Amino acid sequence: MLVKTAFTKAELIGASLEGLTQVADLVSPLSDDQWHADTPCPGWQVADVVAHLADFESFLSGNPRAVVEPNWANLPHVLSETGKFIEIGVQARRDYTKTELVAELRELIEVRRTILNTDTGDLNSQVRGPFGGPITLERALTMRGFDTWIHEQDIRDAIGQPGGWSGLPFEVALSTLISALPVVWGKNSKPPVNAVLKVVISDLASEVLVRLDDDGRARFIEVGEPTVQLTISVSDLVHLMCGRVDANNPEFLERIDVTGPDELVQRLIVGMVVTP
Repeated sequence: MLVKTAFTKAELIGASLEGLTQVADLVSPLSDDQWHADTPCPGWQVADVVAHLADFESFLSGNPRAVVEPNWANLPHVLSETGKFIEIGVQARRDYTKTELVAELRELIEVRRTILNTDTGDLNSQVRGPFGGPITLERALTMRGFDTWIHEQDIRDAIGQPGGWSGLPFEVALSTLISALPVVWGKNSKPPVNAVLKVVISDLASEVLVRLDDDGRARFIEVGEPTVQLTISVSDLVHLMCGRVDANNPEFLERIDVTGPDELVQRLIVGMVVTP
């Protein structure tokens, strides 16, 4: 299987809306204990993840955000101004019941469907981004599709219900992570010039090659002798690149196979994390 890297406007819209619907369907029947289960996102329960998704979709729909000022001292998982921006939408929905929050999310899905399906611009047109500034429609849809699918996995990990490893939302999310590999290799791992990284996604029968060229930029290549080779399942790749697993966890290290110079391998594993 080859990792898909290009998507049409219709596919990106479909991935975004389908991903949100999958989350709403997943959480609707949850018990109270599951709704309040801790997720891999520090400080967030399942309810908080859903609140975050609803907040961003509401903001992108043109609605004003709630004006709240939490006691940040009581929220030690919030470490930056970006984190504060994200957390405000979660805290504003802290008192929502599951029924209220899921209803809001489902309503926003339909609002977004109408907005996106009546938009006449192409993927290069400028739209409001998740943090307020203008970005291309392609970037906005990709970011939301990726964020939604990753948070679906956070919920599934919290409640012990694996799934979602096929379909458009998954393909967009995986493509987003694969597209980050040149930065992972060329910037984070600090390899020598002409060094090649080969990532083999074992359960997808897919492989990716990245080389650091002499201009200091890393690029995808078709063939090359690997300096470092990482063989990893798609689940472990996602969890590693999204910071959902400790790269030094012995059980995790047992599941992957990596060869190459020790120091370079260590920089690669640490540098694989690409999400905030």
